[in-house]
Amino acid sequence: MEDHTTLTDIIRARISEAGKITFADFMNLSLHHPGYGYYSSPGVKIGKRGDYYTSPVVHQVFGEIILKQIIEMWNISGGMVFTIVEMGAGDGTLCLDMLNFAKREYPDFFNNLKYIIIEESEYMKGLQKERLHNAGLLNHNILWTDYSDPLFTTGVNGCFLSNELIDAFPVHIIEKRGGELKEVFVSYKDNSFIEVLDSPSTPELIRYFIPGIVLEDGQRAEVNLKALEWMRWVARSIRKGFAITIDYGYPAEELYASHRKSGTLLCYYKHRVIENPYINIGEQDITSHVDFSTLIKVGEGEGMMTLGLTDQMHFLFGLGIGEIIESIGSRADTETEALKQRLLIKNLIMPGRMGEVFKILIQQKGFDNISVLSGLKRNPF
Repeated sequence: MEDHTTLTDIIRARISEAGKITFADFMNLSLHHPGYGYYSSPGVKIGKRGDYYTSPVVHQVFGEIILKQIIEMWNISGGMVFTIVEMGAGDGTLCLDMLNFAKREYPDFFNNLKYIIIEESEYMKGLQKERLHNAGLLNHNILWTDYSDPLFTTGVNGCFLSNELIDAFPVHIIEKRGGELKEVFVSYKDNSFIEVLDSPSTPELIRYFIPGIVLEDGQRAEVNLKALEWMRWVARSIRKGFAITIDYGYPAEELYASHRKSGTLLCYYKHRVIENPYINIGEQDITSHVDFSTLIKVGEGEGMMTLGLTDQMHFLFGLGIGEIIESIGSRADTETEALKQRLLIKNLIMPGRMGEVFKILIQQKGFDNISVLSGLKRNPF
């Protein structure tokens, strides 16, 4: 398929102004340009007809189990009015599954719940509203807003939730050459995007590696400065409550290990892994793994307490996915249907895949002496 030429022209024009742009700027335009970026333009992104799968679209039990963990948090908070702030809600599947489960199984919580969605893509926002409208949930105390809403200045009591949000934030790429840290910039020559190494565009990139992250000569690494800004915003926006951050990534020592010579940047196009971010402009997802160590450090610097970092498999088992799998036979109409449901759910907990690659970071602010949450009882770290 040809490149999204309109977006390519926009990026070329941006490059021509200064001769080169940071990879972070290139990635931001490719994914988030209003109207032409990957997440802004129409088209199926998630699921069988899209480019990749997310845990919520694999099976509704994922959203139901996330809701069970949030119910624990609600009880710790005193069982009063509670707000869920979902940042980057995708096609709305996670929100829908949690609300349906809450309405059916936890009516007291459902009636005390305020659900806020922060979504920068108008296209995705439309999908979310359509999905909730079709389920009869659109008018149930749900609102859409943005990060600048004054309500976050005064602080929110509840849970800030994100699922595969941070991996799509634009990243800077650093490469160590001759003992020095250089930044990857993007230029354009002979009808192609090319990479240029130069001095880092901001001293923050050098400071990022000071705490002990050492790259080998020739090694590349992604630096997600926007994730740090986002974590500070989350911490400052919580008056009393929790943050659940779900994404693929590692602690810093593993993420930046010497065997990751090329970093973790990958693209996804029609369920194929593409290593070249300079093709399919505006039509493929671009992602990189999350540095959870730095997120934790930034959160703690803003008054958050880290409750734990675990992987998706242990998180889901701690909240009862094993019992759910065992009980499917009694709830399915046929054994064939039961087998189908078990196989779908097992995708969420497979070692080496979703169950191990995805991590869940849980933080809190404003509470003392919280007992171990169910999702963290089997913490492998």
